[in-house]
Amino acid sequence: MPETEGRPAEPVTTQPAPSPVPQRKARGPVVLASLGALAILAGAVALSWFQLRDDGEAPQLPTPAIIGQAQSVVLVVAGEDGRATSLALFVSDGLEDHRLLVAPRDLTMQIPGYGDGSLGDALVVEDADLVRLSLVNELGVTIDEAITLSPGDVATLLGEPVRVDLPNPFIINTPEGNVVSAGAGSDVFVPETAETLLQIQGTDSPLDWLLRQRAVWEAITDQIAASSDGAVSLSPSFGPLVEHLGEAVVSVLPVDRVGVGISELYVVSRDADLLNERIAFLALSATERPRVEILNGTTLPGVTRPLAESLIEAGFRVIKTENADERFRRDSLIIAQGVSNQQAALDVQALLGGGDVVVQSSGSGVVDVSIIVGRDIATR
Repeated sequence: MPETEGRPAEPVTTQPAPSPVPQRKARGPVVLASLGALAILAGAVALSWFQLRDDGEAPQLPTPAIIGQAQSVVLVVAGEDGRATSLALFVSDGLEDHRLLVAPRDLTMQIPGYGDGSLGDALVVEDADLVRLSLVNELGVTIDEAITLSPGDVATLLGEPVRVDLPNPFIINTPEGNVVSAGAGSDVFVPETAETLLQIQGTDSPLDWLLRQRAVWEAITDQIAASSDGAVSLSPSFGPLVEHLGEAVVSVLPVDRVGVGISELYVVSRDADLLNERIAFLALSATERPRVEILNGTTLPGVTRPLAESLIEAGFRVIKTENADERFRRDSLIIAQGVSNQQAALDVQALLGGGDVVVQSSGSGVVDVSIIVGRDIATR
């Protein structure tokens, strides 16, 4: 927890003129943009969310490049309970590289403004835009739109029986015991059954379900390639996507499993080359994003959510949003965790339009800037 006004740790107070906030890269007029972002795990897995680093210059990442008319959209399939059951990120460089990345609904990350949680639950907490923002934060790429597919929409999208190559059997639990509803291998399914494969996990593990979902998404892209009318009539937002969505290579978003059995969760893999190579053209920044925590130092509710969105869209990575120990702070405090992070703190000050900046001589190791929000900013 950062030092507060009543417990200074030899901060060096500074009030230089605010510097320009890091800008997002320019995007083409048809950029839809998508994907998104991972932060902190609770308890024992917390450290796997952070890439601890020494105070110093941020390592340079591959320079983002706009290629053609880049597109990125997250497709969110909603279940009957309102929770997301399947998520797929469509990414295109506008030329020949078109991908559909299927993500598990139990992908654990920072849900901006709400703390650690499951990506599938973000749809219940707010709507698909919170899913989009969470992925932007986690992945550090632009995502301009999220499209929600309500129950029945996938069947409408398919329109007719579709062939699905199931990698494993679909087994459901009934009062009479486990029943194989669909065997592994290639088979033709009516649209409603194909949608069920996306909606219901069955008795298998989340990973087995994810692989089945990938097979269904492949069938959906094949169907779109054969006939785009259904996609356009379902949602006008599909219009600009249809040409390349039907050409997309479907794969699973690189993830790592955390825990086993009933506590099985997944986090975005940091070892994959996905972000640094495959979708670098959508990166928010050419350098590593400053890591920020936002602590509500007031009794006003809902303070961290809009601030988190502003910071994320400006190229920061929010790794924590929660209440501060003190709840009656008048003036906001922006703490640079280490001298090398002073500029990042000044950028935050410029973005928020206020707050006192102090510099801690030694950094926290897990965040670059700590923000304790006071009433001066919260009331705005």
